[in-house]
Amino acid sequence: MRRVAHFLIRLYPANWRARYGEEFEALLEDSSPGWRGILDLVKGAIQMQLSVPAFPKLALMLSVTGLLAGLTISFAVDPTYVSTATMTLGDSLVNSTPSGIRPNLAEYFVQMRTDILSRTSLSATIQDPRLELYKSERAGTPLEDVIEKMRQDTPITMEAPGSNYLVFRITFAYPDRVKARDTVQALINKFEEDNRVRQRVPVYAKRQRSYDQIDRMEARIAALEKRLGIPPSPPEPLDEVAPVSGGIVMEVIDPPSLPVQPVKPNRSIFMAMGFGSGVAAAVVIALFRRRPPPIPFPAQTA
Repeated sequence: MRRVAHFLIRLYPANWRARYGEEFEALLEDSSPGWRGILDLVKGAIQMQLSVPAFPKLALMLSVTGLLAGLTISFAVDPTYVSTATMTLGDSLVNSTPSGIRPNLAEYFVQMRTDILSRTSLSATIQDPRLELYKSERAGTPLEDVIEKMRQDTPITMEAPGSNYLVFRITFAYPDRVKARDTVQALINKFEEDNRVRQRVPVYAKRQRSYDQIDRMEARIAALEKRLGIPPSPPEPLDEVAPVSGGIVMEVIDPPSLPVQPVKPNRSIFMAMGFGSGVAAAVVIALFRRRPPPIPFPAQTA
């Protein structure tokens, strides 16, 4: 049994054997370890290897464990897909109207963006049955908070402002890539409708003023004919005038994109953080485990 016991000493860490090996072998020479003592030696060697491993092995083990843990956590995080579209605003009457009455495109865009990102507009978009955005959030969160979240997830920015030409980008981030694209298309439709409404109002007002002037002229002619004894002529119907554009043209340069890969989570970053955490943990353990544990004494047989 002594020969077996002397052989089992090789299972202990090298730094431990260098410090306590001779003393331990002398102890084995003075004792007669039995099977119980042999089992204690094996158990002590395993515990020692696990409690005081060599730093390279420990660092490798913990870094690989951290890397795998980071990868696993990344799959548990909801993905975020980003869809974008690019549009332009242009003044089609730039060469036919004086510069003093041309619209300021930057201000015009800011006003439209304010309308699109308003509470009423975003609420309608969120609850659109074709989109049904943020269903889980709406189940336990006030609608005002959900609207604010969508406002943060929907940056609409000017890319190239100019005097008669302006480019802006619509972006929306969402866990569902198809809904991300469809929501950007819905926002494009809102921009186009808002532009049509804004241009119809001044055109309608101008046309209404023209009709009022014609009515007043016809009333004066009828009064003059009555005074002169001329029988009144039947009123002629006004010509129907097609809707007229106010001069600001909106076009889609890049249609909404269908994202393929999520922008979040970045699995490489998660894996790198897990790897680094494993190495850091190995360093901490090595610093706190520098002092070897007490010498295990084999059980002696009677």
